[in-house]
Amino acid sequence: MSKLNVSGYRGIWGQDLNEKIAFEYGLAFARLIKSQQPTKKCKILIGRDARKTGPQILEAFRQAFAKEKIDFEYAGIIPTPSILLLVKKLSFDGGVMITASHNPPEYNGMKFINNAGLFATQDEIEKIINLLPLQEKNQVVNLEVLPKEFENEKYRKIHIDEILENVDIEKIKSKKFKIAHDPINSAGSVITMELLQNLGCEVFQINENQNGDFAHIPEPIAQNLGQLSEAVIKNKTDIGFAQDPDADRLVMVNEKGEILNEEYTLALAIKNILQKNSKEKNAVVINMSTSNISADIAKENNAEIFRTKIGEANVVNKMKEINAIIGGEGSGGVIYPKINTARDSLVGIALTLELMANLNKSISEIINEFPKYFIKKDKIAFTGELNLIYEKMKKTFENAEINTLDGLRFDWNDSSWLHIRPSNTEPIIRIFCEAKSQKRIDTILEQIKLTLSEQ
Repeated sequence: MSKLNVSGYRGIWGQDLNEKIAFEYGLAFARLIKSQQPTKKCKILIGRDARKTGPQILEAFRQAFAKEKIDFEYAGIIPTPSILLLVKKLSFDGGVMITASHNPPEYNGMKFINNAGLFATQDEIEKIINLLPLQEKNQVVNLEVLPKEFENEKYRKIHIDEILENVDIEKIKSKKFKIAHDPINSAGSVITMELLQNLGCEVFQINENQNGDFAHIPEPIAQNLGQLSEAVIKNKTDIGFAQDPDADRLVMVNEKGEILNEEYTLALAIKNILQKNSKEKNAVVINMSTSNISADIAKENNAEIFRTKIGEANVVNKMKEINAIIGGEGSGGVIYPKINTARDSLVGIALTLELMANLNKSISEIINEFPKYFIKKDKIAFTGELNLIYEKMKKTFENAEINTLDGLRFDWNDSSWLHIRPSNTEPIIRIFCEAKSQKRIDTILEQIKLTLSEQ
């Protein structure tokens, strides 16, 4: 059974999620917003990705808000980072994004946003859960959906303009970049095309329709991006950009059609921002499983590096605490608070193109100058006692520096590291390992398997 947390609520439609569940969460969220602003008429902004079940969830929220006598505006099919930015910039009292992010098409979900333009805090999540109706007879009636064609240009323009104000438009335009783009027939399609056109790019889109027909497995990782690689080669573009369905994550393909590790997305953005602000004392925030590539680039540019627990909210909270100039997660999530306090693929695109323009180098040339690492992300089925595993691991890797902030992380003097943490949703242990050689990774992973086999 799915459960609401700071990352939202996700479930398989018809099993863990339906109109009634959405309606009840809508009631609870509306009650939270009203409790936070008891003396005013509140208004909530709603957006969605292009999943087929989005209209049903939207209608459930509409009816819930009507029952609670709370207003809302619908922003149409639009990226998650757009909704976060719009809630803050337009002073809404809260927001809802209807999306299951990178999950397969049979899933959908919802993310709740507070009036600061941030995902609901743990405290707010607990209040929503406590406000869920228990004894009331709640039912979604007369299910309708808003028209399929919904014009949200005014909302898209606000997000695009915010990005354009913070990059060197003319420098990027002067390069006349050719771009291949795969928004997977979802929220990034129209707005990303508009951004790229504003930057003077010639764009070759695939899977450009906002109809929710995902043309491949939605998670933007190498094995799912063959179509984009082909589009780069066919159209001889300078770079390719792939987004997930709600367009908060970004992965790239170089001019040779080679799919880049998702870790490079954040590293490129960090390099750009630190080089543009080289005279300042800067801080960068990344999570515990983000590659040392980003950490090394930060250190090369005299910035202090901070690591947090995995999770966008954890990174954002630390960034706000220390006033970090940039941060994010190695899964393709760039957070640049001067524009948006959220993972934002459009920001990642603009910062990458600006870096290419400023350095007058291809994406391959830039990355060839980056520190070289091998990284492995894996998972192992596990149902035993976690603390026992942790103690065994500590003995196995007693020569390493140990960090217990989020699961267990081991760091060695040769820049290799291992991060082990339990999944929040599955009976598995997630394993992240990085080193300067594949042989070193293999050695570490072999030691893990031997330790687990002793259970």
